[in-house]
Amino acid sequence: MRMRIGFAMIGAAAIALAACQQADEPAEPVTEEQIAAQAPNAPANRPIDLLPDGLVIAAPEAGGDATVLNFGDSEEKVIGALTMVFGGPQYATNAECGAGRITFATFDQFVANFQDDRFVGWSVNGPSERASFSGPQGVTLGMAAADLKKLPTYDPYEESTLGEEFLLGGEEMLVSGLVEDNQVAVLWGGVACNFR
Repeated sequence: MRMRIGFAMIGAAAIALAACQQADEPAEPVTEEQIAAQAPNAPANRPIDLLPDGLVIAAPEAGGDATVLNFGDSEEKVIGALTMVFGGPQYATNAECGAGRITFATFDQFVANFQDDRFVGWSVNGPSERASFSGPQGVTLGMAAADLKKLPTYDPYEESTLGEEFLLGGEEMLVSGLVEDNQVAVLWGGVACNFR
């Protein structure tokens, strides 16, 4: 079995399975108007590197340093950094996750997962006007399945009941996702709330 049980890598991204999650507080989608009002000077299409143990937000065009967010960082730090890109999040919580109670902060198509006020996972299920996402070995949303399968650590997860699920990164540090319509549709890393 190639899954990291300690990181609850047991299914698809929380946002991809919202209907199955029975969230305590359903998230309302954030509108473009809300984002513009909250982050009016945020540059569009900000590059975000999705990592098995966190993420890196590229420095703004005006200069400055990239923002590194690691799993284990405080919720306050992560929410603050992501709000500068997307505007404020919508929140939902699920107490029935296999890994325990998780709070989800939804920013556009990106979701940050928190447990005990600590950043523990992320997921993304679509393009955003505020950010461009790329993961290990250059995997991106919309990448053709044929190109995905050429990546060195690509590994199909045959036991999935969620669809065409895959893993990247080898045994220790995994990023996972789903292929739909012959392209990468969902990516996630870290602790997730997934149901099979």
